[in-house]
Amino acid sequence: MSTETPVIRPLRVFAMATTAVALFSIMNVFVKLAAENHSVIEIMFFRNALAIVPVMMLILLHPLQFQLFKTKNLKGHLLRGVVGMGSMTCFFWSFVLLPLADATAIQFAMPIILTALSVPILKEKVGPWRWGAVVVGFIGILIIAAPSGDTNLFGSLVAFGAACCTATTMMIVRTLGRTEHALTIVFYFSVIGTVISAAFLPFYWEPPTLLSFTYLILCGLTGGAGQVFLTKAYAEAPAAYVSPFNYTSIIFATFFGWAIWGDVPAMHVLVGAGIVIASGLFILYRETVVKRGLVKDAMLDPAPTQADEREAGQPEPAVYNPPSSEGEQKQ
Repeated sequence: MSTETPVIRPLRVFAMATTAVALFSIMNVFVKLAAENHSVIEIMFFRNALAIVPVMMLILLHPLQFQLFKTKNLKGHLLRGVVGMGSMTCFFWSFVLLPLADATAIQFAMPIILTALSVPILKEKVGPWRWGAVVVGFIGILIIAAPSGDTNLFGSLVAFGAACCTATTMMIVRTLGRTEHALTIVFYFSVIGTVISAAFLPFYWEPPTLLSFTYLILCGLTGGAGQVFLTKAYAEAPAAYVSPFNYTSIIFATFFGWAIWGDVPAMHVLVGAGIVIASGLFILYRETVVKRGLVKDAMLDPAPTQADEREAGQPEPAVYNPPSSEGEQKQ
């Protein structure tokens, strides 16, 4: 039996991935602008409600269409929705408390946290190289936060909380991905997120002005459009090819922060961001190497014994798929 290797169109995937990152970065700008007049709860409501529209378009254009609304794990979606909303809350709140570049840099810690949590929770095997990258990555986070410097420590903790919640969400998504289509996961999160934020909306509602209402609408539309491009990118290329593009968001965040608010990242933020990005890319590289090695071993020895399995120890680690800007889901 022969299998065909999917053909990757590099320029097409590059265009879709960078467009997704740019759209999410623009969404973050509208989040920060809207937060001048509205609560994070109100912003999240518009973000999730309007994101349903492009997700529905993708579902209706998919060959499976309405079958994608079916789920075998409603409890998993509910858990993912609650944790994901915690991630989104911290994510948006961090943009209120910190410059865009600072908040973005700290949230790059997500794959590092995911690697650390995968050992006790997912029982995955992490070798010394990746543990070393985890330690170095956390050093980078401390450099960015600079507790003794001029950085908002509370804002840094909120951004780090967003990264922790996102890492937890990713582990839930990896479990959901065993039985659920990516679009199903995205759809249920958008719906659950809308319902959760709507429940709190009466307590935090602020009547929008024409300008702030425009920010809220554009926040939802750019976030939803970014989700479409990210989903398409992951549909056409492996995660190891698409994931690194997420780190280009620091470029957009730095530019928008400077152009709109006059924020220029301090040197310790740039140095720390470089360390965190390098650690994240190294973890991605090592996970890809391990995965390829396991696949190669499986092809050479398709029927391992129980002793072999015990010696191997753990299930193969999944390559990290960065979420959308909210750290939401594997696409």
